[in-house]
Amino acid sequence: MKDLNLKMPTRNVLTGAVVNWEDDEMAGFGDTPENLTLSWKDLSVYRRKKHQTSMWRSPTYEEVRVLHGVNGVVSSGNLVALMGSSGAGKTTLLAAISRRDKSAMTGYLMLNGRLAGADLIARISGFVPQEDLAIEDLTVAEHMEFMARLMMDKRSTSAARARRVHQLLGELGVVNCNRTKLKALSGGERKRVSLAVQLLNDPPILFCDEPTTGLDSSAASAVVSRLRRLATGGKLVICSVHQPASGVFELFHQVVLLANGRIAFQGTIEQADQFFASLNFKCPVGFNAAEYYVSLLGIETEKEMESRERIRRICNEYQRSDIAVAIENRVGDVKDEIEYFNGTVDEKNVHFERYLTLVKVNYFVQFYWLMWRNILSIKHSKNIYIAEFLLFMFVGLIISIPYHGHFQELDQRDIQNAEGLLYLTITETIFLFIYAVFITFPSELPILLRETASGLYAPFPYYVSKMIFWIPRAIVEPVLFATLVFTVAGLQGGFMNWLGFSFICVLCANYANAYGSFLSSVFDKMETAALVSVPFDLVGTMFSGIYLNLASASPYISWLKYISGFYYGIECISILQWDSIESINCVNIKGTPCIKTGPDVLRKFGFAEEHFWRNCACLAIMYLTAHTISFLMVVKRSRGTPVY
Repeated sequence: MKDLNLKMPTRNVLTGAVVNWEDDEMAGFGDTPENLTLSWKDLSVYRRKKHQTSMWRSPTYEEVRVLHGVNGVVSSGNLVALMGSSGAGKTTLLAAISRRDKSAMTGYLMLNGRLAGADLIARISGFVPQEDLAIEDLTVAEHMEFMARLMMDKRSTSAARARRVHQLLGELGVVNCNRTKLKALSGGERKRVSLAVQLLNDPPILFCDEPTTGLDSSAASAVVSRLRRLATGGKLVICSVHQPASGVFELFHQVVLLANGRIAFQGTIEQADQFFASLNFKCPVGFNAAEYYVSLLGIETEKEMESRERIRRICNEYQRSDIAVAIENRVGDVKDEIEYFNGTVDEKNVHFERYLTLVKVNYFVQFYWLMWRNILSIKHSKNIYIAEFLLFMFVGLIISIPYHGHFQELDQRDIQNAEGLLYLTITETIFLFIYAVFITFPSELPILLRETASGLYAPFPYYVSKMIFWIPRAIVEPVLFATLVFTVAGLQGGFMNWLGFSFICVLCANYANAYGSFLSSVFDKMETAALVSVPFDLVGTMFSGIYLNLASASPYISWLKYISGFYYGIECISILQWDSIESINCVNIKGTPCIKTGPDVLRKFGFAEEHFWRNCACLAIMYLTAHTISFLMVVKRSRGTPVY
């Protein structure tokens, strides 16, 4: 199966009349479209299944049909349950009709009988995922503030946004959790906060993936009761659920049962009871009806053939039933006359005007609030950052104490001491700041995929906010570290040498941040990134000028020093320390040559005074190059399919 695409229009829905938001700060809230009907016809979904026969051969891929030409129709005012055994296709159907699934699809998705594209569905619907992904250190109030600023129309005022957030948290019963961190919420509270986020723009359609998973019966009942009230208020709420308790199951207005990618039933709970009873599958008295239906549509390992035959019979009987025929008649024949929403305002889509003309915030606003979230995150986890800083300073103390007093009157033995200290200063700075950002993108990628896929922000302001957020730390900490080492070890040169010493440490720290960002964004797993970085770092330290005399290195390999940030940093800091030293005392030690001046020391290690500013420029170029590649990789990865 090749080049499968959902037969839906891709026209822009951004045009249309502009709502006068100045007349009413809360314009449109609570004014959801009435009698909205969402239907799908001949909907099939295909997934690529990977086959890896050997680690020495390229994998092969097979197109697997997950949904088999299913039909369905649901309307406003209903709470609908998508149910089935594991692998039945309920989550796939939910992702397909909500247009969150980027898999190959064929078929038709319609609103009020007119074809609807992915952009329109995304604008008029909310999606509550099974597992909410967010920055766990934020409080509920901070998380809602961030979401409201980026999701709601930019023309709404701060007061309107605050009232909307307070209203939603109050209605969903989590207003008392305002100051609670997200990671401290219970499962039910977390579900309701996720629901509040999706209701910020008051969408007429709400999709919920497994809203009761991980909750006890009381919390599950509370969440579904909230969803039922939303549906009763005029919304269309569709949930995928897995064997809900009896009391929870009875809260749904309609149920859609799936088995092996086919529709086994759609209708009310009473109709389901009648339909299965007509096939001699009467639910036993006192037994959970939802569990009974799911068990009927599941495959028993011991009786696989019998189970498959039972499922085939149920699905076939449903397709011949009056209920299925009525649904197909409601869906209609869209092949003869194709209509679609294009953003124009007429009697059929005037209720969607507010959603079609909603203005998203620009890159600058996105950048501001992403920075705001970064700052709050570090504020709430400041103990970790303080511990890392204290550890960094402790390392500075450890490496500088053994060299205390060796630089008052330099002799031949202090040449090795000085170069050893300078080498440790640069390498410790680089390694610390590499790993300070090393886990950033692997840990935040799921959040990035979710939030960019929902249009919350673009990859560019996200990456720039991270890049700028790292800079202050890569300035303050290296300066304090350099000051500690410079003072305790007693390095010479006074204020100007201290200034240069700190400047080089800051350059190296920022280069290390960029390099760590590169590793973090290019590789999917931290383990892979760490494995790849080991030989690169080994080459970098080998050609830093300490382990290998760069002046005597073979021209075939000496070029490797130019890809080493360690080389640039150590040469610069060595130039600062040795260039101004005019005399070094000789000692009468057999076999020890007498190097009398600082420039002679530089030549001994293969360094040159004129390389100072060139090296600084190279560190800046490596910084920009690493960030550019890292940004491009973030953009590429942000186009992946988010996990819902």
